[in-house]
Amino acid sequence: MAQQWLERMDTVFLRVHDFERACAWYHETLGMPVIWRTDMIAAFRAGDKTPLTLVKHDAVADTHPLFNFYTANIEQAYTYMKEQGIEVGVLRDYGTVQTFDFTDSEGNRLSVCHYD
Repeated sequence: MAQQWLERMDTVFLRVHDFERACAWYHETLGMPVIWRTDMIAAFRAGDKTPLTLVKHDAVADTHPLFNFYTANIEQAYTYMKEQGIEVGVLRDYGTVQTFDFTDSEGNRLSVCHYD
């Protein structure tokens, strides 16, 4: 694949124990605007590029990736990585977001996402 297919780092994930307190702290103390929020996950604008996404500690596994990459064509990225022999997880579709995890050469768990 000659083109740059992982277009950018999409978000950095931070697992927090006290979700409500952490959301308030990042929003009120650091002044980060909320991009979107559910009862288990909240994304904050942290400048022009990469958001910070707080995740309720018990909502995800300890092995949850620390960040993800964005791609415009997740099926193409998924197929390419499999063809390269990269260990990839299941391609998940959450309706508005599609994502899959993969493991790099050092055993780090990373993620790729797509959304419109």
